[in-house]
Amino acid sequence: MAALGFERFSVVGHDRGGRVAYRMALDHPDVVERLSVLNVIPTVEQFERMTPDTALGYWPFIFLAQPPPFAERVISQSAEYVLRDILTSWPASPDAISSEATEHYRRGFTPERIPGICAEYRASFHIDRQMDAEDRDAGLKIRCPVLVHWGSEEPALADSLEVWRRWADSVEGGSLPSGHFIPEEAPEELLASLRRFLSG
Repeated sequence: MAALGFERFSVVGHDRGGRVAYRMALDHPDVVERLSVLNVIPTVEQFERMTPDTALGYWPFIFLAQPPPFAERVISQSAEYVLRDILTSWPASPDAISSEATEHYRRGFTPERIPGICAEYRASFHIDRQMDAEDRDAGLKIRCPVLVHWGSEEPALADSLEVWRRWADSVEGGSLPSGHFIPEEAPEELLASLRRFLSG
């Protein structure tokens, strides 16, 4: 962002992008003016709240965190099956992601990119979780206003506002009518909320 000429800016992130976004707000509070996170809670909290009732739904956090090349080899043998399962079971409706978008994802789900997907989950388990725990123990908080949204069909995230209020002083938001893929499933509602929030 500095290279593009922006000294301060707002950031919005979904899923892993949300994890990158809130770490940016924690690590660089002088540059992030406003933060919006979609369908995530802090990584350490995600791991701490896993129970037998929720663990199966969050299989990527454990499976993809295995030492390489285990997950990479398994996924590479059935990449299209894994992708299509995610794109039909994570949204509120199995046909929420268009065939055109699905094909776009399929073309990107290549042997060259699969290691990167696994690496980011590995980082969540081995790096992000520890960094979050250290920051929480130190009382570090996000200083900018935070907008939080989660899918109404994601019951495990229903207390997202309560969770994020432990990490920031100014938090607002709510659920949107979707499953995991909020930008694709509830684009109008999300856009309206972001426009209001980002305009200050």
